[in-house]
Amino acid sequence: MAKEIIPLASVIIPMYNSAKFIPQTLESLLNQTLKNFEVVVVDDCSKDNSVEVVEKFKAKFDGRLKVIKLRRNTGTPGLPRNVGIKFARGKYILFLDSDDLYTKTALEELTTLAEEYNAELIHTCNWFMLWGRKKSVGEVAFHDMNELMNRDNWEVNSEFKDSPLTAPTLQGEDIPSIIEMFTNWDTFWTSVLYMYRRDFIVRNQIFFPNMLKSEDAPFVLKCLLLAKRYLLVPNTTYIVRPRVDSVSRVNDRNVDMGKFLHKEVSSLRQGFNELIKVMNKSSFLREHETYHHSVLQFFHRKLFSWLYYLKEAYSKKGSLYKLDEFVRKEFYDANAPFAAYLFNTMVVYLNHLEDLELENSVLRKVQLM
Repeated sequence: MAKEIIPLASVIIPMYNSAKFIPQTLESLLNQTLKNFEVVVVDDCSKDNSVEVVEKFKAKFDGRLKVIKLRRNTGTPGLPRNVGIKFARGKYILFLDSDDLYTKTALEELTTLAEEYNAELIHTCNWFMLWGRKKSVGEVAFHDMNELMNRDNWEVNSEFKDSPLTAPTLQGEDIPSIIEMFTNWDTFWTSVLYMYRRDFIVRNQIFFPNMLKSEDAPFVLKCLLLAKRYLLVPNTTYIVRPRVDSVSRVNDRNVDMGKFLHKEVSSLRQGFNELIKVMNKSSFLREHETYHHSVLQFFHRKLFSWLYYLKEAYSKKGSLYKLDEFVRKEFYDANAPFAAYLFNTMVVYLNHLEDLELENSVLRKVQLM
């Protein structure tokens, strides 16, 4: 009996209504220079013919493509990724969104570096953005492989704004440095920019929480706190195909503002609770409140951008009553950590304002002298 060949890498793709985009995503995998990998597509109860489209690719992958159909829609990419982890057999795991792509040498580059440095967690600090968000779904280029893989259409983005990474760097188990680095970076701990050793994920029971969005933050934070061999690499391998005309845009008149705010507030509320659970298992973060608070502040800063839309949602007569009603419905007993953070933040801001007022008062006195 022939011995089963274990793939070097497993690419996990959560999918929902992606029939228009998944073909090019899979083509980018077929074109990989590394061949010893598998693809695990987890369908979250798509309503279009996404599954049928993917099934047609099976023959091209020679048994290296699995399609898993969930019985119930989860409404989040996190839970399908968890299912993918359970079915994955590769030494390394990567997550790829169903409308994005990899460069031709992506898997070869990352697995080679992982093997060389014996890394548990590999982080690509750069990524490509197609057309700078200027193309829309309806344009031919959005679905044409020649256009998608044309490097002239790629714009490089980096998490290192001030001092770009130039060589692979193996990080020590320095939690303060890791927290400071990630709370100053421009991205939101995006899970697709990492490659993970599967035994590291399974051994530490690292899975995505059940959140409507922003599930990457607690997942990646847990990885960072537990990884003993964390490798930062300057390689640019991930290509984002931005769907600028997505129906989920807030400025779309058809968007239900109540549902939109519910999703955003739920993400913030759940995110705080999940991050606190992760941090409470770290003795360092339990003992150092400043770092603990900085993680929550980073999460708050990234997710609170939607508050701008409250002005539009509650600008009419009776808005205060509506907002009061909304807050009562969204916040309940389980939100004590989030409420505590908000009060702490307000106190910090008030103290800062008092300091500024005192400085201004002194300056005015000096000017009058």
